[in-house]
Amino acid sequence: MLQFQAEQLSEAILNLQKDKFSGIGYIENIADSEGLKKPRILVFRNGEITYGGLYLPEPQALSKKLGGHFKLQVMDSAYQLASKKIEDPTSIRKYLELYIRLELFTWQDVETFMRNQVVLILEQLLPYPGTLKFNASVSMDLSYGEDGHGFTWEQLKQNIVQRRRVWASLAPAIPSMNVIPQRIEAAQTTITDVWVQQHLKQCADGQQSLVDIANQMGRDPLEVAHIYLHFMQMGWVAFSQDEYTPTFNHSANGAAVAKPELPTILSVDDSPVVQTMIKRSIGDRYHVLLANNAIDALNLLNSKKIELLLLDVTMPDIDGLELCRTIRNISKFRNLPIIMLTAKDGMLNKFKGQMAGSTQYLTKPVDRQKLLEVLEKYIPTSVMA
Repeated sequence: MLQFQAEQLSEAILNLQKDKFSGIGYIENIADSEGLKKPRILVFRNGEITYGGLYLPEPQALSKKLGGHFKLQVMDSAYQLASKKIEDPTSIRKYLELYIRLELFTWQDVETFMRNQVVLILEQLLPYPGTLKFNASVSMDLSYGEDGHGFTWEQLKQNIVQRRRVWASLAPAIPSMNVIPQRIEAAQTTITDVWVQQHLKQCADGQQSLVDIANQMGRDPLEVAHIYLHFMQMGWVAFSQDEYTPTFNHSANGAAVAKPELPTILSVDDSPVVQTMIKRSIGDRYHVLLANNAIDALNLLNSKKIELLLLDVTMPDIDGLELCRTIRNISKFRNLPIIMLTAKDGMLNKFKGQMAGSTQYLTKPVDRQKLLEVLEKYIPTSVMA
């Protein structure tokens, strides 16, 4: 069993790819969403991923799924025919080969559909820490094309990066797939579409996140997010935000006294070492929130009162410069102090940071005293005391 931190599942996948592992990977995540706590399965063949889902599909279940996706009314008949002709009833590969000979779809059609399914699973898994268990004794002969290939991490990452850009474009209205919609009761009478009425009553209950709802509907979370963006614009739903819970000290006589609220700083960096250093350096003077990717950073910016942003330039997927530009395009964050951190030095990088909208630029490794001086410049702790 392998334990991994947020955004580190990709490293495990790359190692399995390098070792040409064949078998099943069972992934359990530590997530806020109940739907994401269910174990996911990734199927590997010679180090490449060929399937992702909640369970290992049997030929009949997968045939039904493909028939529904491609809207094939003859799928049941095709499955019955395949069951009589195929000697090994467990071989998904043989079923697909027969369906392709019948010209129900092509290898490219199947590959595109299944690749999207794997991307959706990884998109939901990557932001969280969890565990990965390997089992080489269990296999599934699913593969694609005449050469029987699967998907490499490099191929899947391209799709994940593209999707994260779309998620970022939905912020601040929808900061992440884990935001929880709640129907606005007073506005329900204005809805004339019966399906919308029934759907919101069943799903927008303030308990399920967008990804939970998407999984329940069997649809892409991004597609559902765009639907709910329309619902929000119509005034039918709102998205719940975390509420601030004050902390207390106790006076000499034992009475609860409100503890002075420390200014909150959000640090965005994909390095756990850097994040630990920053929190240790300034945690006694500031309340420090941590994020290791752009999506989580935007979510925290929209749900918490952030008074300064520490932003690493070089991050996977959406880099710090692009995230800085995105944040500056949101009106309520135009005056937010943004301190860019990078291991690179030089006038060109500083110029790029300024063009992206950064307030100041610091070179890593960051000196603690220098960092505190910069923070004091924009958020004086003496004023907050």
